[in-house]
Amino acid sequence: MRTGNLRAIFCIVLANLISLPVFSDAGTVEMESRILDKFDGSPYVVDGEEYHYTWKVAASKFATKTGEQAFPVINVITTGPTALTRMAGDTGAKSLGIQGAFDRTGFNWIDIYPTRTDDADGTPAEIPLLGRTRFLDVWVWGSNLNYRLEAYIRDNRGVMHVIPMGSLRYTGWKNLRSAVPTGIPMVSNVIPRSTHSTSFVKFRLWTDPKERTYVDIERDKVGKITRIVPFYVYLSQLKVLSDIYETIYDGDELANPKVTTRLWSGAGGDGGAAAQGQ
Repeated sequence: MRTGNLRAIFCIVLANLISLPVFSDAGTVEMESRILDKFDGSPYVVDGEEYHYTWKVAASKFATKTGEQAFPVINVITTGPTALTRMAGDTGAKSLGIQGAFDRTGFNWIDIYPTRTDDADGTPAEIPLLGRTRFLDVWVWGSNLNYRLEAYIRDNRGVMHVIPMGSLRYTGWKNLRSAVPTGIPMVSNVIPRSTHSTSFVKFRLWTDPKERTYVDIERDKVGKITRIVPFYVYLSQLKVLSDIYETIYDGDELANPKVTTRLWSGAGGDGGAAAQGQ
């Protein structure tokens, strides 16, 4: 092929490329790691608002009850993986400690869910998530029992999604990290969009049907059960990795629900009747 023909083809291809629309931020991301709860009483801050959580547990029907002791039990414990205790310094890392036991094997479960600390009723709360959550991350102490952990999140349409966090069949602390499917809708395409439309709902711990549901049983001299030795699970530092990038455009402030509320509260307008000349 002659040089002149090659030059002509190159010019045509270049002209076509230049004429294509350019979307400079089509693949732009701004990843941010945010700690939802360290279980040490420190707040989770979103847009200047502080959220304090107290965690509670609920279980399926065969949870063990022996005398005054009813399982599951939850408490905040001063312990944590070495990676976190070193960062925490003298104060020490905190963890959620869960004791559990069930009367029979099967698909038993324990829900571990947040409530607002200032809510006396202990109503389940949901932790707001910003942007597009890509990963969930939590440290979990396992005792080599064949259990598994799931996380539940709610998308911006109100639909619940289950995120498998993995098996707890290992010993000691392990950082469990799971990718959140990109197909889950997290940010509305319609504006003004809700700031906290996506949320973390709870963890659910499952027992395997073929696995024991407690560690041991203590009996007296006549063989009567005096104590159920529960299994233990510890959770430490729940965090997320999210893409918080937002396209900047003329009027982007009007996508913020708080700005919209302020403008329509009377501070930025004369009301509908005045706008119509009434």
